[in-house]
Amino acid sequence: AGAKRLRREGRVDLEGAAVVVSPQNGEVLAMVGGRQAGFEGYNRALDAKRPIGSLVKPVVYLAALESGRTLATPLDDMPITVKIRGQKPWEPSNYDKTPHGTVPLVRALAESMNLATVHLGLDVGVPKIVKLLERLGANEAPAPNPSVLLGAVALSPVEVAQVYVTFASGGFRNPLKAVRSVQGPEGEPLAQYPIQTEQVADAGAVYQLNEALIQVMQRGTARGARGRLPANVVLAGKTGTSDDLRDSWFAGFSQDVLAVVWVGYDDNSPTGLTGASGALTIWTDLMRGLPLQSYEAARPEGF
Repeated sequence: AGAKRLRREGRVDLEGAAVVVSPQNGEVLAMVGGRQAGFEGYNRALDAKRPIGSLVKPVVYLAALESGRTLATPLDDMPITVKIRGQKPWEPSNYDKTPHGTVPLVRALAESMNLATVHLGLDVGVPKIVKLLERLGANEAPAPNPSVLLGAVALSPVEVAQVYVTFASGGFRNPLKAVRSVQGPEGEPLAQYPIQTEQVADAGAVYQLNEALIQVMQRGTARGARGRLPANVVLAGKTGTSDDLRDSWFAGFSQDVLAVVWVGYDDNSPTGLTGASGALTIWTDLMRGLPLQSYEAARPEGF
């Protein structure tokens, strides 16, 4: 429906960006900075910082899992009013405008429930969540405002890829890189860029998070992609949509490939596309053309 509406309006300047990386070592395998792939100017994959919407939710849930909650922890997906000093009270709502009562944590993330996420994030603590976001790969921590819990934080596609590579690698942060080494005219090594790995999140908590991200693909907001992907391949990911449908995002991974896709207008106009109806369709086309291995996280001791 969103694509048909855009055609009726005659907009032909819808833009996009994509980053494809290896979860094992953080190597950038491909990058597209706009719809004109050969354009050497503005690279949206590197430089376009846009609100990430529900792509931030896994960070909220990871902080909760690190604090001792589990995938079965019950959450309140009920209306909430958040008082903010000097501003109007914030009254978030679910995308479908319907509260769902008490739900397990795994369902709240799989179905991207806003109300449950806000209740959970406020309980965990917004400052703790924004610090975790920076630890996972954001270049700097956003201000700890409650709206961060639903994605009121702007990141570039490559920053999102850095965060999600940390999920895919079990909580180990591998800085993204596009150069392995530099050689001189005779082949002599001038510089090398070895893998630098640092554990920045609890392995058990990340394992549980990734199980929930698999559920996003199987029965959650990204389930529409399953019919267009190999049925025997396990994938994990998350949709993201910013306010007023201005930004459409999807980030997801197999065992050997992680890709992040953003779709939007440079002038920040609404696209009419959710993460599922926009970026996910591009991500699916990209991934189905690759020889994918099922994602299987290493099970930590005690799980």
